[in-house]
Amino acid sequence: MADSTSVAHGLDHVQLTIPAGSEDQVRAFYCDLLGLTETPKPAALVARGGLWLNCGAQGLHFGVETPFTPQRKGHPALLVAYLAALRQRLTSAGVEIHEDTPIPGVERLFIFDPFGNRLEFVAPLALDTEAPTENVESEAIKERVRAAFGGAAESYVTSERHRSGDDLAVLVEWAQPAPSDRALDISTGGGHTALAIAPHVHNVAVTDLTPRMLATARTFLTAQGVTNATYVIADAERLPFLDASFDLVTVRIAPHHYADAPQSAREMARVLTLGGRLLFIDNIAPEDADLDAIMNDWERRRDPSHVRAYTETEWRAMLAEAGLSVTRAETRRKAYPFAGWVERMSMPDNERPALESAMLSAPSHVRDYFAIQEQDGHVVSWTGDYLILRAEKRG
Repeated sequence: MADSTSVAHGLDHVQLTIPAGSEDQVRAFYCDLLGLTETPKPAALVARGGLWLNCGAQGLHFGVETPFTPQRKGHPALLVAYLAALRQRLTSAGVEIHEDTPIPGVERLFIFDPFGNRLEFVAPLALDTEAPTENVESEAIKERVRAAFGGAAESYVTSERHRSGDDLAVLVEWAQPAPSDRALDISTGGGHTALAIAPHVHNVAVTDLTPRMLATARTFLTAQGVTNATYVIADAERLPFLDASFDLVTVRIAPHHYADAPQSAREMARVLTLGGRLLFIDNIAPEDADLDAIMNDWERRRDPSHVRAYTETEWRAMLAEAGLSVTRAETRRKAYPFAGWVERMSMPDNERPALESAMLSAPSHVRDYFAIQEQDGHVVSWTGDYLILRAEKRG
């Protein structure tokens, strides 16, 4: 609570200056590279040029100065969760990184923006030590995901399962998107969720772990006329965005590929604003332990990048631990034509008979639960559960 004797009780925004006509360069550097999002300037100020960006709960404003002089000493310091991930991203983009005298409690680095303005990035060490440690197993899982989805990128754009279905309409309805919303679509795949959300929000950051998948999604979304999207290669477990950057986060038919699902839930919560909404759709396992094990075994045989489809109970616990409150949830069933299901992930022909045999020879209660349809000794389709869930970040 603010001290009643204090003149000021918080920081609303910081302003940097830029040369006239350089707004698009600001967007390319600060939005496309750093992941900040633009917010409309008040109509009375538009004629002055420049632009405003969101930086967590504060603003980072850019004003036109003529003649322009870069701010080489005075600078804003931006909080980040994982400095190592930012360092790698800046290096990949060819941005020169500058170090400075270490100070207690934080890790930091400096860069200069395209205009010569100095920027500092700060990660409190107490927070950074909580970052997930990449181990051999986790990285192996992510490499399998990149390999699997890099090769299947085009098929996911055209996949009937991913591009259609009333779950997309339900997602938009439950999200209650507003024209001012800053949205984030995690693990976009073919880009179908971003396509559904984009017309209803101010902008959407579209992300995926797999570069080829993201490039394919961008081609698809651009062809569909989406102009308010930015595209960022991102790991769902280490999102390269500042805290409280988004009003709306969506993730659809992806978390069963995550190496560390609880960490992904924490990241979704971290980047949401207070009152922000998470819209989540994913395959889930039955609550029965035997059915759970059988379903996940089938999925791994068909797709080596599959980690685990969790139960609804497990997801609710993960989201609660991350600080998100579930406000609405519904479990639905979806039939999977066997041929399309295995072909989408290019399952080798010589491995398919063993999977079919396992499904057809399963006990009757298993076949009944998964509604396995058989014809002439082959699996025609099977049916699984998926969860549609809405959660909010509350103080």
